Amino acid sequence: MRFLAVLLVLTMAAVWSACERAAAPSPPLTIDRLKNARYHCQFPKSKEALLHDGWYVEEVGPGASTKLVIRMAEEHAFGDLNGDGIDDAAVVLVCDPGCGGTFFQLAIVLNQEGKPRHVGGALLGDRIKLHSVSIDSGQISVELTRHGPHDLICCPTEEVRQFYRLQWDGVMGPVSEPK
Repeated sequence: MRFLAVLLVLTMAAVWSACERAAAPSPPLTIDRLKNARYHCQFPKSKEALLHDGWYVEEVGPGASTKLVIRMAEEHAFGDLNGDGIDDAAVVLVCDPGCGGTFFQLAIVLNQEGKPRHVGGALLGDRIKLHSVSIDSGQISVELTRHGPHDLICCPTEEVRQFYRLQWDGVMGPVSEPK
């Protein structure tokens, strides 16, 4: 009988330990992990950019004087985007392909056991002024100034708030609303 009691206690301890391990939360995404993550992007030859300390640089061509430069903007947000109760991230990549234009791309990054996984995004615009990125109830809000119909390329004046939500195929949006 004593043997069965010890066996029962050991079994319960093993089950409790396994449940505790299974319920352990994913490590949080950090800004350092995001600055050293892999992102899908239309400009690199491989269509991917592995950032190092927030930067990616690639030669445009042999002997070319310009380079493709991609950097992570300071504006970012953490929040649950896929309903799993774990904070994900929305970051903005600023892409200068070396041939005119500076393109801002929203990148949606899921937390997969503490590792960033870029799953979708949206082009925010060329030479915009980015003000903020936030996440609330699974929805991303981006405040920016974009070019109005009569603006010069240097000087956008139309202030908007755009909303995005993660879908199975990437990101839905934007729905713009004047500020």
